[in-house]
Amino acid sequence: MRWLANFALLCAALSAGAGCASNAAAISTKEPIVMKKSGSRIPAPQVEAVEHAGVRYEQIKNGLVAGLDQMGGYLAAHDAATGARLWVLKVYDNTRVPGKEGDVQDVFFKSMVLQPDGKLRIENERGLRFIVDPAARTSTLQP
Repeated sequence: MRWLANFALLCAALSAGAGCASNAAAISTKEPIVMKKSGSRIPAPQVEAVEHAGVRYEQIKNGLVAGLDQMGGYLAAHDAATGARLWVLKVYDNTRVPGKEGDVQDVFFKSMVLQPDGKLRIENERGLRFIVDPAARTSTLQP
């Protein structure tokens, strides 16, 4: 995770860490951090952002670096014109089992489709389907 140490240095160099994860300054850069990529995790599916009524919806693929509590399962809404983040919603929980390789437990979006009613239908890699209501900022598991 040498990149994480570099990320922390970059954040410190930017104007008071603007745009960086809030915990980046707390990362120690004194010792090199080594992270091995798993050969057993296939790449996360490419899920295109969806734009509707001036808002762009996209999956957050690296939630831990963004300061969230899990890697996948988060949806971000951005102003389509400015790119400013409007809000973030946890679509589903993805609890890791201690002692098991972390990245093989991460679950990302497999698909995201805008429905005629303005809601998003999201399916994850495990085949679970969720309806996200952007107006209410809620996620509901579908049977």
